[in-house]
Amino acid sequence: MLFASHDGGDHWEALSPDLTGARPVGAGGAGCGDNLTVDRGAACGYGVIQSIAPSPRSAQMIWVGTDSGLIQLTRDGGRHWRNVTPPVVAAWAKVSAIDASALEADTAYAAVDAQRLGDFRPHILRTHDGGTTWKEIDAGLPAGEFVSVVRADPIRPGLLYAGTAEGVSVSFDDGEHWQSLQLDLPKAWVRDLLVHGDDLIAATQGRAIWILDDVTPLRQLTSLHGPAYLFKPEVAWRVHPNNNRDTPLPPETPVGRNPPEGVPIDYWLGPETRGPVSLEIRDAEGRLVRRFSSDAKPQTVRANRYFEEDWLKPEPRLAASPGMHRFVWNLRRERPRAMRYEYSIRAIFGEDTPTEVEGAFALPGRYTVELKTAGGAYRMPLTVRLDPRVHASEADLVALDRFTRALDRDLELAAAADAERESAHAALDELTHRLRGDAAHAALVEQVGSLAQATHEGSGNDSFGAASSVLSALDADAESADRAPTPAQHQVASQYSAQLRKAVLAWRELRDQQLAVLDVRLRAAGLASGLQGNKSLDSDSLGK
Repeated sequence: MLFASHDGGDHWEALSPDLTGARPVGAGGAGCGDNLTVDRGAACGYGVIQSIAPSPRSAQMIWVGTDSGLIQLTRDGGRHWRNVTPPVVAAWAKVSAIDASALEADTAYAAVDAQRLGDFRPHILRTHDGGTTWKEIDAGLPAGEFVSVVRADPIRPGLLYAGTAEGVSVSFDDGEHWQSLQLDLPKAWVRDLLVHGDDLIAATQGRAIWILDDVTPLRQLTSLHGPAYLFKPEVAWRVHPNNNRDTPLPPETPVGRNPPEGVPIDYWLGPETRGPVSLEIRDAEGRLVRRFSSDAKPQTVRANRYFEEDWLKPEPRLAASPGMHRFVWNLRRERPRAMRYEYSIRAIFGEDTPTEVEGAFALPGRYTVELKTAGGAYRMPLTVRLDPRVHASEADLVALDRFTRALDRDLELAAAADAERESAHAALDELTHRLRGDAAHAALVEQVGSLAQATHEGSGNDSFGAASSVLSALDADAESADRAPTPAQHQVASQYSAQLRKAVLAWRELRDQQLAVLDVRLRAAGLASGLQGNKSLDSDSLGK
């Protein structure tokens, strides 16, 4: 029987008579012993409700499947029931799952598992008229894999998912044809499936719960042709990644995997694709937020690796080969070029160990994703939403964005100054070795040696390296939570930003006066110095 509760299970009421076809056991229970045969099951009182499917379109419409091979339907909340079982369902074949369509009132799908009858073939049924007629839809399903569950996508009509004895299959034409959706799912009996938002969840027999993140490409997939195709991304959530600040879990610890950090961007490139491709993300005003290119060189990150390399993952590259591709944007702007970086403690074995400092998070709002190939440009809208657990105001987030982007500019300034200093120091070092013992240029040798020492990176408070280290830590700290920067953070930023600018001004004075004079003297003596080879700091650098 089917029961219903309107108070969370404190009280129940019957909504049906016995729906399994069972009959009271006869006198003495003749034929109902240990050697019970299938044809005596109903007469001996056997049978249970195996699946229940309330219609998403009507609270009064409920489908029921039993393990005795029956499909029952009520349209009035249980007052009247109708047996709508088609003749193709064998007695005692288990109706293991029914799914009522969220898009069409009279459409439902049923998975029939007949393995205990010795029938291991896949069986899926479809009705479009409330169970009056049914069609078996199993073309393309593996011949020896019984089906335990079928689910209809609530967004795209005709998109179906099936869980079989060994995996998952998908149909794009309402079950007329099926194909594998196995991907990296281990071979396992898939007992249940659930479409939750934009994800497909699979419950397996003994192989854990698995999630296929973002099925929006399946919802948009049609016949692919032409130079390329960009799929519309799902809604992206600005959710902070694993912020574990403790010791990372050992590799052997059995834990689940989090979804990708950011938004998956799916695209297809045609067989004639040639040359590089790029992805650009622009905000609502058309300003460039992030750009990726298949021919871009990986950004050099100087950090001291104090752990095994297996805790690192190569930087993702944008694929340019023909076929289907997925690229994940982590919702961050370009990482600032800093003097040095540090590996975070929030590491996951085989996944990655983040390197700090990272780029600022993109603000919630509307964006445009643009795929550029030799064959043209393709655009799709993207919506970024704030983590629903966070209650920061828009003003708070804008303040945080301005704060961290200002820190990023300071880090870029320190890195540029450091690059100039290192270049000059290397040139002076080379000159020192070349001119050593050169009596004809004794005065130059002394001046070169003095300036080589002056350009050596110091460790005092006037060093832009020391300021950069504090500002990097402050940047990572501010980005760790969605809230406006605190007064203390503003105070530290102001103090060390001023210290950085003081150090950079001192360097520019040394570069533009003493080093410039030395360069002139060296050139006059016929000695190439290389001192003017790296001047990236312009006159506006300190004012930005």
